[in-house]
Amino acid sequence: MSDTTAVNDNAPLLDIDALGLDEALAGALGDPRLENVVGAAVLVATAFRLRDEDALILTLRRLTDAVDALEEAAEAELDERRAACG
Repeated sequence: MSDTTAVNDNAPLLDIDALGLDEALAGALGDPRLENVVGAAVLVATAFRLRDEDALILTLRRLTDAVDALEEAAEAELDERRAACG
């Protein structure tokens, strides 16, 4: 049996239904800000393992920016919830 699906079809990597994840967690996994943090962390680890100092500095900056964006979004969401609760 051959698989005829494309390798780079941008399909989700995780089958959330099969894993039985709760909706909040499943929604968080699809957040592009979280994907940016994970991607930057992988690049940091790669640069570290390759002992590439310039790449490590660059990717650490990108990781810092990605974490800042994620924290700002979380704070904004928390502020919205507090405002809604009165």
